[in-house]
This record gives sequence, C-alpha cells and structure tokens, in this order.
Amino acid sequence: MVCLKPKRIVIIGLDAPIAYRVYEYSRKGFLPNLSKLMKEGVHAVNFLTSYPTVTPQNWTSIITGANIGTHGVTGFGIHLPGEDLTNLRSAFDSSLCRAEFLWNVVEEAGGSSIVVNWPCSWPPTFKQGWQIGGYGLSMNEWRRGGILYEADLCDGQLFTTLDLPYSIKIVFRKASGWENLPSCTDALEAEAEPVYSVCVRAGKRGVELAKVKAPSPWYFLVLDYGEGFTELAVSWKKDYEKALCRLREGEWSPVIIKEFETVDGKVKGAFRCKLVELSRDASRVRLFVTPICNLSFPTYPEDLVEEIVKVNPLAFPSHIVYDGLGWGWFDEKTFLELVEMEHKWFSDVLTYLMKTRDWKLVAVHMHAPDWFYHYAVQPEIIDPSNPKYVGDKKARKLVNLEIEFYKAIDKAIGRILEAAGPEALIVVVSDHGVKPRIYEVNVAQVLAEAGLLVLKDDGSIDYSKSKAIPGWEGPWIYVNLKEKFSHGIVSLEEYEEVREAIINALLGYIDPKTGLRPFLFALRKEDARILGLYGPRIGDVVYALRPEYGSHHGQLPTTEVGIGSLKGLLIMKGPGVKKGYTLKRTVHAVDIAPTICYLVGLRAPKNAEGAVIYQALEGFPDEEVEEEKVFKIQRKFFKKEYEDTESFKVKS
Repeated sequence: MVCLKPKRIVIIGLDAPIAYRVYEYSRKGFLPNLSKLMKEGVHAVNFLTSYPTVTPQNWTSIITGANIGTHGVTGFGIHLPGEDLTNLRSAFDSSLCRAEFLWNVVEEAGGSSIVVNWPCSWPPTFKQGWQIGGYGLSMNEWRRGGILYEADLCDGQLFTTLDLPYSIKIVFRKASGWENLPSCTDALEAEAEPVYSVCVRAGKRGVELAKVKAPSPWYFLVLDYGEGFTELAVSWKKDYEKALCRLREGEWSPVIIKEFETVDGKVKGAFRCKLVELSRDASRVRLFVTPICNLSFPTYPEDLVEEIVKVNPLAFPSHIVYDGLGWGWFDEKTFLELVEMEHKWFSDVLTYLMKTRDWKLVAVHMHAPDWFYHYAVQPEIIDPSNPKYVGDKKARKLVNLEIEFYKAIDKAIGRILEAAGPEALIVVVSDHGVKPRIYEVNVAQVLAEAGLLVLKDDGSIDYSKSKAIPGWEGPWIYVNLKEKFSHGIVSLEEYEEVREAIINALLGYIDPKTGLRPFLFALRKEDARILGLYGPRIGDVVYALRPEYGSHHGQLPTTEVGIGSLKGLLIMKGPGVKKGYTLKRTVHAVDIAPTICYLVGLRAPKNAEGAVIYQALEGFPDEEVEEEKVFKIQRKFFKKEYEDTESFKVKS
C-alpha cells in the first residue's frame, strides 16, 4: 500500500533518554529539530525494547530485528557454551552476534552504509561502506571487559589545588628557572605527574593499562600582572613561550595536537584544556584537560581516519564528561560546552561523510543520555517522590540543565537531518529509558540465605561450593552443573530440584527493609522464550525485579516509576510515513529493521523476528482501540514542573 519509497535511511540512536520527557520538551519548543520530526512524522508512546533493557542487547536487536535469544548478544559480557562462568567475552566483538545486520542487507542490494559508534559492530561485517567505532560506547574508547572502559589514548584529567575525587593535586610555590617570562608582579609554579589512565574511575587498574608514558611532568605557571593571579600557562618545559596554552579563568584552549610516547611508540593525540577556576590568590585552581584522543584510531577503511581527523580531531571518549560534573571537576557551563563538543564531532563527521560519499544507510549511536542520567543528574535527585530528591530549588536548576543538554543533541540532529535531505527515511530510536534508583537487592545474598550459594570472606562467590550462580551479564541464574563447568558441583539428576529451589528462593524473598518482594517473577529458561530469551547463552532461571528495585535500567521495558520510564523513544519521518501521528500500539525493538526494509523495498535481515509497524505508515488505517492515556504517572510530574505557579518554571 506504500507508494513512495525513501531513497535513503538515517538511523539516529540515542541511548537511554526518558522518552516522554523528550517528547514534552519537543512539544514545548525546546528541541526544534525533534519537534519538527514529530510534527512531520510518527512518534510511539509504547515502544518496548527487549528485556533486559540494557545497551548491547537492544542496539543489536534494533539493527538485526532479532530477539536476544537469536542474536546471542546477552549483555556487556557473553558467556559461551563450554566455558566457565568466570570467562565472559566482550559483547563488542561483532563476530559473537549470530544474526544478520541491516547494513549487510543494504550491501547485498548494492548500497553502501556509514556506521558510526554503533555498539557491538566492530570489526565491520561489510565491505561496501565506511565505519568509525563500534568497539565502545563513544569514540576512542574500547569495551574489552575487566574494567568499565579503556580510553585511547588517555582519559580526561583535572589538575587542581582542591580535594576533589580522582583529581591530580597541585601545590604552587615561587616560580624559578623559567625562560621568557613576561613582565609581571608575581609568578608561582607547580608541577605534577599526569595520570595517563585509560579509565580514571578504575583507579589503579586504569593506570596499569595506560598506553601513554611521557611527557612527564607537566608544569603550571600562574601570573599576577598587578591585579592578582589572572593567567595560567600549561607547559611541558619551563619556557613561557613554549607553553601548550595560556588561559584566563573560563577560557578554553584551541585543539592541541602533540606527540606522546606510548607503549606502541610515538603517537599523535588531540586535546583541549580549560581553566575552570583561578582565584586571585591562586588558592583555588581547576584546570581540566579533555581526554587525549588518538589520531590513528581504527576505522574502515583503515585510511578513513586520516580524513576524519582533518574534519574534527577531537573524537574523545566522553564518559569522563559526565563523571566530571558529578565529581565537581567543573561547572554546568563547562559541562554543556563539553556536551556540545562531543556532539559537534558526530555532526561534523557525519555531514562530511554524507556529502562526500554515495550512501544508502547511515546508522549512528550517541550514548550521552545514558551517562547523563547515570553520572551527571541521576533521576532520583530530581524526582519529588524519591527520598533522594534534592528539593525544588536545586531540582529546577537541574531540570534546566537537562533541557540544555538535550538542546545540544538536538542541534547535532538538525545538522544530520539537513544533510540527509527530504527524501530520506529518518528513524530516531533509543535502546531503553531510565528510572530512579530507589531500593537495591543483592541476588547473590538472596541465594546465599537460601543455602544455594556460598560467599567467601571477601564477599566474592565460592564457585566450588555454590549450586546457583547469578549471571553477571543478565537477569538470570545458572545452575552450577558438573557437566557444563569445571567448577560445577550439581549433577544432572539434581538439576530440576536446584532450579525449583532457586525459583522458590527468589519468589519467597521479602526485603526486610521494605516488606516488599523484589522479584516480580522467576521462570525456567524454557518458559522465558516468551521474553525473547532462550538458547545456550542464557541462564537456567530468568527473573525480573519490581520497578522500585535495581539500577537506572535493566528492568522490564514497561517499567514506569516516579519520573522515570523504561519505554523507548521512537520517531519516524519520511516518504510513506504518516504525518503528525501519535502511535499508541505496542512496538518492539525487533520491529524497527523489518519496518525500515518494508518502506525502502529491501528484504528483512535473515534472522529478523519482528513485524512491520503498519499503523505508522500512510495508506493503513489508524488505530481504533482506545487506550488509557499514556504516561499517566509521568505527566503528573510535568504538570507540576510546567503548570503549577509555585513549582518549576523552565526557561527557554
């Protein structure tokens, strides 16, 4: 029934936005590009991503149309049959995905793809196209397991006189031995050993994995020209004229490109510095150095990187941007400047490639919302119903920050849309949403109290004495079978008995602090097929937590609690798509790829299990089933934020 066919496809993936908040901000006019997409296309209010609602699983389901049990990407780590539970493979290795990717369908039809930062897609699976990233969640970042992430070349750093988490302390003294000093009233110096860590949050382990060895130390010079200390110079030598940059409070350096000594020899890296704070007596100094970005990061084809770094060399691993705000490294203005830099890189590179290549598909993933809600502004602190709520005054400020944050992303999306042109199919989609943290439950402790698991004195699991082992990579429990694991202690004859005991332990557990039962259900593996979970990479018992329990996401995709919702964001616009339509029917992550293929006239990926979202398309009847007003719980919070005279007033 669809007559017009889009000539091109643009998929923009946003990781973990709270969908209804983005829709509301768009309606209010804060996000003009997303607002235009909603007015000219379709947005879904019951978009349910795969369970568990976690990054690797869902981006793989979206781009393959396959359930988790089929594609086999079960979490950040993947347990392969025949290996012990202590051995997990990184999900970011594309060879572990057992389903066909959408870009391979495009290639078969003679088209080329541009793939940027799509999780779990490296090494590339196509020959006809261009790929940057896919081995981490942001640029110049690897996810190999062991630690949270590995920045390439170096994570961000803060040099400061203050006591702040993970920062590098500097102490100023009278300057001496400097060459080419300008005429000034006073000069103080400090020196510090930089921490060339691949992951500041990982502490000692991040430093142990460091690639960069030199230069060291770095020198800092503050100058007083008669009105107190107003300038800071950063240098690798005691020579004012050879300083990397000279800054006043609030200033950013230009992009600095220098050569570093690494374990792999000399490597060029790009970074910027900002003097966040400099008091007139130099007692308060904060100098932020962005991650040092490798200028020879892997791309496909290999020489593509040479073009990209000329377009924009600042492809930094951005996790530290969100950590840094939470740690007090910098203020909100600096944070927003960093968010702008992060997304400018995406729009610079994508618009360049879209204008200089003959492409059929663009797929890009931006992870920023996930880190924003995990590390910068956790939803519980702006949720009036949460015990961790910071109060109306602080919450108003943080809600404004949330809007400004989304504005930076919306700006980048606008540039990408302009490059795509009016005949492209645009799909803006997320892998899950976010909810506030309220209560926690320790699954290992629950199993230990039931006598199914033994903990060592250090709190780790004793595999040689435990019958049931929680899956680190997903919401399931493994029976510690002798036939499967070298550490196994359970015989096949005991298998069903142990599974029954696991299910009883989970369902029977009552949280002594709340009086609630944290576990919504516990299913035998074969019964979990209804959730899309099956196959040899899944545990023996699958469970789900109540919305109030657990981290910011990972629970059922229908979860809605406080100001949070794990429902996904989905906006579609282009030839063949209805205009200005709110889609209320249930949509699943596995429906995205088949719908795209139907619209553009391609076959669906070989392993796709989703269906075409017909009600979103022109020529098909609108939905006739009346539903209860969507997002009912969340809208009451927006009513408080926007309509009450004594509460939040958000400025445009």
